[in-house]
Amino acid sequence: MFEQTKFVLTSILVLATFTSGFTQVSAALQERINSDSDSFQRVRIEFTENVDCYALNHEFKQNRISVNERAKTVISQLQNQAELSQETVLNLIEGELQNEVRNVQEFWIVNLIVLEATTDAIDALAQLPQVALMDIEESTFIPHDDVIRSETQNQRSPGGTESGLEAINAPAMWALGYTGRGRMVYDYDTGVWPTHPAFADRFLAHRFPMEQCWYGFFSDVPNGNISDHGTHTLGTMAGLVEETNDTIGVAFGSYWIANDFVTSTVEALPPITDMIGAFQWALNPDGDGSTTDDIPDVINNSWRWRDDPDTVQCAGYVVNLMNAIEAAGIANIFSGGNSGPNNSTVNAPQRINTSEINTFSVGSINANSAYPYPISNFSTQGPTQCDYTGDIALEIHPEVVAPGQNVRSAWGLDEFNTISGTSMAAPHVSGAILLLKEAFPYLSGEDLMWAIYLTAIDFGDVGEDNIYGRGLIDVYAAFQYLSQSNTPVDPNVVPWDLAITSATHPAIGGITCENSFAISVLVTNLGDNAITDINFEYTISGTATATESWSGNLAPGASETIVLPAVTTNQFGDLTVDINAAIAGQTAEYDTYNNRWHMTFNRRTSASLPFTDDFNYGLSSNDWLLQNHDGSTTWDTIQTAGLEWTGTSLSVQAYNYLPKSGQKDGLVTPELEIPATGPVWMLFDVAYQKRTNNALSHDTLQVQVSTDCGATFSVLVYNKAGDDLSTNDTTQLNFMPETEWDWRKDSIDLSAYAGQNILVRIESTNRKGNNIYIDDLKIFSGNQEPTFVTELDKEVSIYPNPTSNILNIEVSDKIESINGLRVLDVLGKEIQVNFSSNQSRFILSTENLKPGLYFLQLDVEQGNVVKRFIKH
Repeated sequence: MFEQTKFVLTSILVLATFTSGFTQVSAALQERINSDSDSFQRVRIEFTENVDCYALNHEFKQNRISVNERAKTVISQLQNQAELSQETVLNLIEGELQNEVRNVQEFWIVNLIVLEATTDAIDALAQLPQVALMDIEESTFIPHDDVIRSETQNQRSPGGTESGLEAINAPAMWALGYTGRGRMVYDYDTGVWPTHPAFADRFLAHRFPMEQCWYGFFSDVPNGNISDHGTHTLGTMAGLVEETNDTIGVAFGSYWIANDFVTSTVEALPPITDMIGAFQWALNPDGDGSTTDDIPDVINNSWRWRDDPDTVQCAGYVVNLMNAIEAAGIANIFSGGNSGPNNSTVNAPQRINTSEINTFSVGSINANSAYPYPISNFSTQGPTQCDYTGDIALEIHPEVVAPGQNVRSAWGLDEFNTISGTSMAAPHVSGAILLLKEAFPYLSGEDLMWAIYLTAIDFGDVGEDNIYGRGLIDVYAAFQYLSQSNTPVDPNVVPWDLAITSATHPAIGGITCENSFAISVLVTNLGDNAITDINFEYTISGTATATESWSGNLAPGASETIVLPAVTTNQFGDLTVDINAAIAGQTAEYDTYNNRWHMTFNRRTSASLPFTDDFNYGLSSNDWLLQNHDGSTTWDTIQTAGLEWTGTSLSVQAYNYLPKSGQKDGLVTPELEIPATGPVWMLFDVAYQKRTNNALSHDTLQVQVSTDCGATFSVLVYNKAGDDLSTNDTTQLNFMPETEWDWRKDSIDLSAYAGQNILVRIESTNRKGNNIYIDDLKIFSGNQEPTFVTELDKEVSIYPNPTSNILNIEVSDKIESINGLRVLDVLGKEIQVNFSSNQSRFILSTENLKPGLYFLQLDVEQGNVVKRFIKH
């Protein structure tokens, strides 16, 4: 079955051929085509050759390959095989099938392509010899199990330790000095409130770019908007409120990363292919396959795919996915499910039984009861539906149990809650993995799961059973077991550990208008040896890089502030500062993460008056800085009615604002250069209806001015709420302006800022009252309103549209001057094209553009005119 070459570290090729001969078009797909041959079908393409990660993992163990090299090899093998298998398919899609295929998703962690295709495209792709299977892709994913709430005290417990942590013997590990220091967990859940005091300081995004610390589906910024479920599970793995010494987490010294792919309702769930993408990201968060310190030690999963009483996902690409995670050295922990005690099926992928510990599923006991702890009534019981050969242990579910009933952990922004479920049990095991990984960093996640499995305390019937599995985990017993054949790292002997503990931010309030920054860094020696030389490398958004060396004597436990010379940038918009400190001559440190520091800020562009926006072409990131602190509902453009020149307005939809009331969302202008003389006005149209007379439901709209480039917005020049903000005296739920009577024009006198440079912020405060709309915004000098760019739109014509090779652009004499022309794709990325001109006509060559929709932007004296065109 397996074709193997001689083992070479940098080149391992283990292939499994799942089919031979002609492509299999599944019966389900064929039936769908027969019944609806004219529609695009969402299809999954599987390939004949795949890296067999199960066999690859055994090769690693037989040849004693290090964990770091395992991950590099797995990534390389999977990426190379996917590229080789998928090349012909992708070439066909980009060529003759380009109009027959859409929404293409490519994967390498499992060798798959998912796309929407016509019947003709499916037929063409099915002829390719490397394609093994084409099937309908409509796999179902299930949300996390219902939270089982408990009526218990949820306040912080100063100096306290949760009973579940004691039940798994975590305090014994703490007494040895193990806290998960320098280790990292990936919380695959509903998202996390990153500012919760139990774990805020250990979010890895304080030290590395956000894109390798948060993999968002519903939000680009980390939050717990979907549910506090993910915040709770993370608290059990890594929570400690230091100011009160309230210990809620097993490995309270560990770092964490997270996603928001799990929801509470089926309707809101992402497609299963995106779930696969969230695992693929875990193998390579920084996009560099040669690095491994970005890969988490453990993934905690509190969700399931499907519950049908069958053997779906006992084989195929989902099993390959689980095997890839294991081969890369990651411990993959799953909650066992809340369908007990009389369930007829085990969840997937929890039912997979590649080995006794893959997947590693956790049931729940009540650690608040007397010992021996009883099984929770809701805990899913086995056996699994997947076939097994030989060892009966492959049929048993769960693998182990842990405390999952009446578990108190983090909740909301800074609160606590006591809830129940196997989702609460699994994090105890993931936290135990982190403690063991600190002690044995050279062991794989599989090694650590085996230790936990083999040393569990037997509960229930003698031996392994389908209620308790192997029994209650004992992390200290697992440590002792591993210590018999491995030498643990002593956490109390740390020769070298340099940490950046803080740095001065280049922008007070996150906004600046400067282009040069001197940064002060506070470094601390957390090791046992004095540090005499430190090398710094620091950069702004990866382009403006500087280095600096420091010499001195930093004693163990001491801290020192070091001022780094200024670094300069010419970039605007959202920028980052990344700082890396290294002990000269030392490559091995106890904590490999804390040498880094990462900060974000926004550098505003400058603009002269008039500054206008009718929002007809969306919310321009070049003109506006969006401040959306909770990552939820915020300012955006929306279709409206009632105004003559516009059908699109700026709005914050406060009526359905979730999850918190009182959230503030802001929009900040560029740095506006206000003339020294003459009146200065800000005009805008506003529409709002209060939905109730209850003042607690009255949303607020404010306009604030900053004279220190965003360090403060201390001047309030407009403040309206409730009746004052309402534009008519009616009440309407989920208000949408429809007529001119729904709008009112408001004005603000900004003449007091003559001769100054200012930022203007529009800010809403959500009270879940009703929707706020703004349009036709103008900031100008004098008493004559400027002409809107949209009124000039008709003065620019383009033809032919759609076009093949040439686009003609003609402008009338009402366009005072054209300062620039550029073409953007649908994602806003500028495309390099060639222009020529002939008096009032410009000629754009579109010959090299791919078919699709594009935007032509003309930078005219009055602003920007945007025209849409289509390339055939």
